[in-house]
Order: sequence, then structure tokens, then C-alpha cells
Amino acid sequence: MTATPSTEELFLIIYCLIDDLYPEVTPDWVRFRNGTDRMAMTDSEIITLSVMQEGQSNDSELSFHRIVQKDYLHLFPDLICRSRYHRRRKDLMGIQREMLRFLMNRLRLLAMWLALDSAPITTAESPRWKSARMSIWAAEAGFSPSKRQFFLGFRLHLLVSNIGAICDFVLSPANVGEREVAEHMLAVEAAFRSKQSALFSEARPVLADNGYCGDWLADLFGKNGGALWYALRRSKKAASKEEAALRAWHRGLRARIESVFASLDDQFQIEETRARSVWGVMTRVVAKLFAYMVGFVANEALGRPGTALKSLYR
Repeated sequence: MTATPSTEELFLIIYCLIDDLYPEVTPDWVRFRNGTDRMAMTDSEIITLSVMQEGQSNDSELSFHRIVQKDYLHLFPDLICRSRYHRRRKDLMGIQREMLRFLMNRLRLLAMWLALDSAPITTAESPRWKSARMSIWAAEAGFSPSKRQFFLGFRLHLLVSNIGAICDFVLSPANVGEREVAEHMLAVEAAFRSKQSALFSEARPVLADNGYCGDWLADLFGKNGGALWYALRRSKKAASKEEAALRAWHRGLRARIESVFASLDDQFQIEETRARSVWGVMTRVVAKLFAYMVGFVANEALGRPGTALKSLYR
């Protein structure tokens, strides 16, 4: 394991990753749009700043801009003003989404198995539901079993590989059932596997908790050549020691996706986006997921554990 890079070194590493990804996913009409040659900062530099802002858990663009201006101006000598940075960053969110999709598909090929789960994205607590719904019209009421409370907002569904890489995601209103979204995500996984049939001699399993239990979902995925391994409800006792050991083994594997959600919450504050519109929620979730994946790839390139993001973005 190599030493943790300094913040200045991390800026350079992330810029190199972004600059390599940019021509892969960006259409020519964006890359060569009018005025590109007159821009003070390139799109790759703006996206690099965006990734570092999310990785360092800084929700304030003004505060982050001041830090860069004070300590890292030698890396960005043509740093634009904060308001222009905000507009450019917002305009490039679609490119960040395509970069995220590119990284997810690339790391999805390396997965031995996948884990499926969801977490709440809260836009307002119960006293502010009425006013919050006026601006965030798609937010709905949902229940978080882990926190044992109702919330207004969305639910983020993730498909995570055995090494902790995010392979797919869906952002749905909080009142949409987990199994409804799982049906869509499993269909996408089956289609992806069929296109890459030369790489998969047999179906790789998808692990899920008891929120996804139900033979109809497993049978539906099985008809497409997949294998869904879901946990039984705790109220149903194990019939034998072998079954109890199998359940413990299943929980041990699923701990991977729990650690990914913990990292997204602790390092990126993904469950509290502080957005004031539907577009704001979507863009901030994409930005945080992209920062996670860029950090994951950077760690892998440095010979560090991919999920060691807290020490990377320190």
C-alpha cells in the first residue's frame, strides 16, 4: 500500500483521470463548442474542482473557492470567479453523469458478485414537509427502517460490486417500493450480462436483504439467467445449523454495501443534500457518487484499498 498523497498531489491525480475520461464520454459538439478557446479554465479543471469539493465534504462553493484561491492558485492560475464556477459546474453536470456511467460500466465487468440495497435521501423533516413539497415536487413520504422514522424525500438504490465499486444506481421517490426498483435494476443487470456473455460463463449472484424477499422477483431474474440471493426475514428461524451458517455468510458479504452507504453518508453527506429543487437533488447525488468513484479509481491506481476514501480526501 502506497502512502496517502497530499492534497496538491491529489488535485493532479484527479485532473489526469478527468482529462483522460473527458474525450471518451464528451460529444464533439460540447468539446468544440463556440468560445471554448477563449475560456479561462478548461472543462476538465472545473470538473476536478467539483470532485474535490464533494470529496472534502464542503457544501459551500464560496468556502471551497476561497480555499483554492488561497492555497492552490498555483495549480489553477486562471481560476474564475465563484459565480462563473457555479454556472460552469452546473452546465457540466451532464458530462459528470456520463463519466460516472463510464466508470460504473468498466468496474462492473470485474465484479464477482453484486449487492443491492437502498438508503433514504432526506429533503425535509416532518415539520417542513408542506413548504418543502412546494419546491421539490417529486419528493414523497417514506419510512427508514434503520432510523425508525418517516422522512420526505427520495430513496437511493445502489448496485455495488464485491470490491466496493458502484455499478448502478436509481434515485426514486421515497414511496416507491424497493422491489419495484429492484425489478428494473435486475433487468438492466441481465441485459448487461447478456451483452458481455463471453466474459460471464455463469450467472454472478446479486445479494439482497429481506426487503427484497419474494420468489416472484428471484424467479423473474432467474428467467433472464440471473441469480438473486435474498435474506429471509428474521422472524423466520433457521431450520438447521447449516442454514444459520449460510445466513451469517450472506450477512458477511452484504456488509460490503453497508460500508459503501456508510462512506457516502459520512464522507459525502449524501443523505442530506440540502437541495431546494428536484434538479438540485439529482445533480448533487450524481456529483457525490462521481466523487466516490473517482476516489475509488484513484485509490486503485495508487495501490490503496479502493474504499479508503476518508484518508484520500483528508
